[in-house]
Amino acid sequence: MKTFYSILSVMLRPEINEKLSVGLILVNNKQVSFFLSEDKLFAVKKLVPQNIFNGIKNSIKLIEKSFNQKMIKANNSQQVLELNIVDKSDVFNFEYFDYLKKYNNNLLTFSQPINIDIEYTDKLFQKLFHKFIDEKAFSVKELKPKSPIENFKKVFYPKVKKFYNIEQEINPQIYPELIMPIKIDLMGKNEGEVFAQSIDMSKNLRSIEYGISALMHINRALPKAKQFIITSEPEKSNELNHKIWSNIRHLNEFEYVDLQESEKIAEYAREHNVVPLLTKNR
Repeated sequence: MKTFYSILSVMLRPEINEKLSVGLILVNNKQVSFFLSEDKLFAVKKLVPQNIFNGIKNSIKLIEKSFNQKMIKANNSQQVLELNIVDKSDVFNFEYFDYLKKYNNNLLTFSQPINIDIEYTDKLFQKLFHKFIDEKAFSVKELKPKSPIENFKKVFYPKVKKFYNIEQEINPQIYPELIMPIKIDLMGKNEGEVFAQSIDMSKNLRSIEYGISALMHINRALPKAKQFIITSEPEKSNELNHKIWSNIRHLNEFEYVDLQESEKIAEYAREHNVVPLLTKNR
């Protein structure tokens, strides 16, 4: 699929089709980027009644939710935006955006999607946004694709939230055996506690050390707890990280789970009737 874009506009006076462009969506076969101009939205706020503007903001929230990302705000002091890249699912195709064009709640409209025979780049997004939306909005830093761990968390964690607490903290008030508060990615319980921690082996050593040490602390305090380490093999050219990854795979205290086999954690939860470790009243 070629790269294409669609412009999001606010209808100011539908009866005469008067509108103001406020956002841009850029899509290719790998990613979707979506950004809104804060200055344009501020201008809209001055032009429409407050109840209408509230409706516009609510509609924008629904759009953001459909893209599975929150609105990214530019750094006002440096006027720099670091765009998130969202993995594209099959739903984000030309026909879908053509459908969005027809969506009209008298507040927001999408333009006819426009194909462009240019490879997707951060500079392309900046150029289009400046041309069609807001020329003073931002300058774009080099886009960095999300790591496999980040994509894994976004997709997998919502699937297991009925079994585990997601990215929560336990502390000595809950477990006196702990010597400090510990934040863990997944926390559940059945006959005993169940923990799972994801570790991005492409990151720096401090980040890797934190993920491992969190499980080590829990292992000392709760030696009978079931613990998973979720990660994947780093580039072999990164010799130190690759060596650490190899060592992690053979730790007896934890069960190693490769990202490609993460469904094992959900299967364990179903088979052992795992429920979230923490309750709201705890």
